[in-house]
Amino acid sequence: MSLTDFIPVVLLGNMRNLEEYVSLIVDATINAGISRQVEAFKSGFNQVSPIEHLQIFTEEELERLLCGERDSWAFNELLDHIKFDHGYTASSPPIVNLLEIIQEFDHGQRRAFLQFVTGAPRLPPGGLASLSPKLTIVRKHCSNSADTDLPSVMTCANYLKLPAYSSKERMKEKLLYAITEGQGSFHLS
Repeated sequence: MSLTDFIPVVLLGNMRNLEEYVSLIVDATINAGISRQVEAFKSGFNQVSPIEHLQIFTEEELERLLCGERDSWAFNELLDHIKFDHGYTASSPPIVNLLEIIQEFDHGQRRAFLQFVTGAPRLPPGGLASLSPKLTIVRKHCSNSADTDLPSVMTCANYLKLPAYSSKERMKEKLLYAITEGQGSFHLS
């Protein structure tokens, strides 16, 4: 039987072949349904680098090489590898607040922050030190009150334009709003 043989049965609410239907759905989704694409990927990858050479790496090493570095957010590392410019220095109160906020973020919020600022949810191998161009944070000059503006970014340049908010709490609120609501949007650039 094929998957299409089961569709009318399930749509009519008949449960007699549900287990086989689910099995076929799983097979179509992660096996037979993508086998040509997986083979094409393996063939292309093998042309660039023989797959046998990957056997020297552990799963964790391959993940780090292909997906990037797990996030390291030590305060000193942030200071060492972020450039502050156009009205901000490492000791500017908004920068101190931002670095504290970043350190307070949970894993998901850090990934969202990185996605917002760099366009990628992970750091490259080597962490912040390897980010190119270097993450740059500049003062965003606002027309009225900074507390009403959102931070904005230029992801291609790893460039965060941050208003000088009146408090750490306001900054965290606006930053979280921007990184969650601004995903996939050019409106906050």
